[in-house]
Amino acid sequence: MTSAGGVVGRLAAAHPHILVVGGFTVLFALYAFFLFKPEHVEHHPTRVLIGAAIQGFIIGALVGFVILPFRIAFFVPDPSLVPDVPAPPKGIASLALLPAFLLLLVVRQGLGARVPLIGRYLRAYRRAAIMHQIDGAKRALGRLEAVDARAKAEGN
Repeated sequence: MTSAGGVVGRLAAAHPHILVVGGFTVLFALYAFFLFKPEHVEHHPTRVLIGAAIQGFIIGALVGFVILPFRIAFFVPDPSLVPDVPAPPKGIASLALLPAFLLLLVVRQGLGARVPLIGRYLRAYRRAAIMHQIDGAKRALGRLEAVDARAKAEGN
């Protein structure tokens, strides 16, 4: 019988891209859970968390299945220094660049919000993320105005 650590270790050694996808998914959901305040969430909080997990899965898939293999393919250390490095998968990584770039544009523009099954979750997450960004921008603007007011008071 193997321990959970042994299973995860073998999975990480054989398929690091799956751990990257899972890591991004969990990190996006944790980010939404801990940093979005109730005033940022206009929909049900579970819908926002599911949207965050979906967005994290998509970004994680881009990183894990395209960027990570591409990076490994072209930036492999010297085999004389590190003899255990496997042969790089150059063909698969380079074929995925154009679709990955298009998917990145789709994610950046928020076009996933129009997809029938996952759209409502991505819209809820995107709305909460934008509200969070607006809140942060208002705080930053308030700090800048306070600095300007102090400078104006000291100058006069």
